Amino acid sequence: MSTWGPRAFLATATVVFLSLLSPAVYASDSRNAPTIGFYSSIDIADFYMFRSPSDSSKLVVAMTTQALSDPQFGPTYHFQENALYRLNFTTRKDARPTASIDFAFGPLANGPLCPAPLSPCQTFRAVFPHDVIVEGLTTQGTFAETHRAPAITTQGDIKVFAGPREDPFFFDYVGFNRSTASGANKFTGVDAFKGTNVSAIVVEFPIDMVFPPGACVGMASPVFATPCGAWASTYLGNLRRDRDNDDDSLEDHRGELRQLDREGNPLASALVPPALRDSFNSGRPKDDPTNFAGVMLNQVLVLDKEFGTCPPNATTLASCNPNAPLLASVLMPDTLKFASNFPDGFPNGRQLPDRVTDVLISLVLQVPGFTDGTSSKTYCAQFPYLGPPLQLSEHGPFQIVPQICP
Repeated sequence: MSTWGPRAFLATATVVFLSLLSPAVYASDSRNAPTIGFYSSIDIADFYMFRSPSDSSKLVVAMTTQALSDPQFGPTYHFQENALYRLNFTTRKDARPTASIDFAFGPLANGPLCPAPLSPCQTFRAVFPHDVIVEGLTTQGTFAETHRAPAITTQGDIKVFAGPREDPFFFDYVGFNRSTASGANKFTGVDAFKGTNVSAIVVEFPIDMVFPPGACVGMASPVFATPCGAWASTYLGNLRRDRDNDDDSLEDHRGELRQLDREGNPLASALVPPALRDSFNSGRPKDDPTNFAGVMLNQVLVLDKEFGTCPPNATTLASCNPNAPLLASVLMPDTLKFASNFPDGFPNGRQLPDRVTDVLISLVLQVPGFTDGTSSKTYCAQFPYLGPPLQLSEHGPFQIVPQICP
């Protein structure tokens, strides 16, 4: 018998599937491998993708880094100079990239856009498909009681934001660790990410820049499947514009551009053993079915056996967990899927309030209706959608001042 208590079975298979589409084990990628732990500014925490609430022809994509940023040190967080932050897109079943959006950031310093004695500022340069270049300022943190208004760069149908926001992720991480250690439900509903910020890159742009009309039709039966997907990746190198040759591209001038992290599906990295996480982070989704599918699915089997949710004599995931086909389709390749004919909501993209950890624990441990009891954060109705960064009050230690969108 499972030690997780009574199972709240849903009424029909249709309700189960719709709940998956409209809301991961630990679904944030924060600090998940030895190497990336040394580079917090390019350590990807989470990745989100959904259609704009005000215009369904626009796609919103967000990458967060520097998880667990302390509001007491808000101005000390900024993006990594000489690093590449990439948003990848594919319309191919083999997950080879078909489009990308590249971000590079300048040094945090005084310059023409913020001359001394103004506070130092940081610029960004983003290269969109079709050689569309967008340049602007990032938003910086502040020690003041109120946050700075977000610097939003608009160019045609494109919007860009880069800077601090409240961490949108919510999960009882302590409860998760206690549960996995004991084999019993130890969740308490306490959000381990409450009261912290992240550095966020958020873009809104026409969907057809990366997903042409008709290219992303998905199917729901027998498993959720679509040829289209997206993922984030970060690289360390020596990036700059080659102005001597009037080259507007972002080039690695030392030939040492190294991929250090990636994030697609919020469950995948949690199912990779620690010894393989550096290898996983430097890999590519197109190679995942060969290199990591067996490892991830075997880890699901191990978890099911540990929690007593499958027969003791089961030797394969298929004989243990009826959700195996759905898990395999969502996990492989490691991308956040996009099907134009389904509503947004994990596993079709990922919205900010989606309860991905609840959904994936339900699937992995065969506990329909599971919840860790945490509450989602407060998000903004308009761009950049993530809630404003948390600020400390001037009237007492460790008091967080409620902030106003955007």
